[in-house]
Amino acid sequence: MLKNHMEVLVESHLKGLLEHHEHIAACGCCQLDVQAIALNNLKPYYTRTGKGLVFTKMKELDHQFQSDITQALVRAIQMVENNPKHEEDVLCNPYE
Repeated sequence: MLKNHMEVLVESHLKGLLEHHEHIAACGCCQLDVQAIALNNLKPYYTRTGKGLVFTKMKELDHQFQSDITQALVRAIQMVENNPKHEEDVLCNPYE
C-alpha cells in the first residue's frame, strides 16, 4: 500500500500543538485546514514497503526534520486562526 507518512507525522505533531489554540482544537474543519496547509509546504514521504517505512522512521529522529514539521504547523495554525474558513463550508470535509 502506498502511504504518505508525512500525513501521519503532521497529524501527530498537530495534537501536541493544539493545547494553546482552543479554537482550532475544537474545530475539526480548522484542523483539516491546518494539516492541508502544512502538508502543502512539506516534502512528502511516500512509502510502499517496510524498508521505506523504517527509513522514514529513522528520518523522524533528525532534529531538523522535526523542527521543519513544527514550523510548518505553527505557520499554518497562524494562517487559519487569522482567516478561518469553516463558516463558509457547508460540510467540513467535502470528500466524505
